[in-house]
Amino acid sequence: MRVLHAMPNLTRPFGGPIEALVGFVHAARNEATTTIVGPPCPDAERDWLASQLPPDTRIVFGSARDLVRHADVVHVHGLLNPHSSSAARATLAARRPLVLGPFGTLSRYTFTHRRRLLKRLYFAVVDAPAVRRAQAMHFTTEAEREDAAWHGIDFTGRAHIVPPPWRARVPPSRPHDGNTVLFLGRLHAKKGLDVLLDAWPTVRASRQGARLIVAGSGDIRFDARRGVEYKGFVTGEAKAACLRAADVFVLPSHNENFGIAVLEAIAAGVPVVVSPGVQLAPWVAERQFGVVADRTPSAVADAIMRVLGDAELRSRVARGGAEAVQRDFGVQRVAPALLDMYRSAISRCTS
Repeated sequence: MRVLHAMPNLTRPFGGPIEALVGFVHAARNEATTTIVGPPCPDAERDWLASQLPPDTRIVFGSARDLVRHADVVHVHGLLNPHSSSAARATLAARRPLVLGPFGTLSRYTFTHRRRLLKRLYFAVVDAPAVRRAQAMHFTTEAEREDAAWHGIDFTGRAHIVPPPWRARVPPSRPHDGNTVLFLGRLHAKKGLDVLLDAWPTVRASRQGARLIVAGSGDIRFDARRGVEYKGFVTGEAKAACLRAADVFVLPSHNENFGIAVLEAIAAGVPVVVSPGVQLAPWVAERQFGVVADRTPSAVADAIMRVLGDAELRSRVARGGAEAVQRDFGVQRVAPALLDMYRSAISRCTS
């Protein structure tokens, strides 16, 4: 099987989607040869991406237009951006099987925040035809699929739930002191960092010596506050050091179609505080690996203090977090669903 992945961004700061892409390639490697196409990026990012992928993976920087006809299935990641949109249109024009993963962009939140009219117009004219005609729609959670229903598009027989495969490894955590809070992600309004910062004075007042680590890059202007350490974008050992230092990880997002950073934290033995908008929240609650809190400063502060004060919870996540993440989201667990989605798209295209 020849799989073509079309991505709108191939750099590490793009966050979860690029980590998910690497996982999907590894999950399909026993039955697929893979080509990845995306916009040009700096040499350091090219080298990093190549180092993360199986050695036979081909990476092309440019347009997908001339590549789609050579693929057995084309997996387009994202909506509302020209690179993904053109790849989807080229795939349909070439009558090749199209798998379309929206990255959560079909949610109501996407269309009601920032450039609302422009998004609605772009979607109606450019992306909606591809969404209606795609042989398979790739959602990472059941909640993401439910979030897309408000468009009134029929996904019957085409919707597939395939989470990003977990493959990362983090060095064992050091003994925790119960005082360090971590935010790791893009500094974007969607992520709810403002809520965490508004909650922080309450946490700081109740726990002497508490510190907040903020690691990430983005378009939010960061104002230093007492007890807050800003690390900027981190990767590799720098990211591992942040996770080793943390006693609780916080992600109070407005909307998060999956939340790979949540898995990173739990696999590193760190309990989490997440909002209901993080679509891994039901899994976190079911596994008892943290607290699901309303996205308000008072609720987030209460949840953080609850986790910092619960040594048994932190011990439970440290003991069993990595095994649970691997069992529920490991490459071998995800691979069958991913390959079934590709085969279904091929079958629907040729039938």
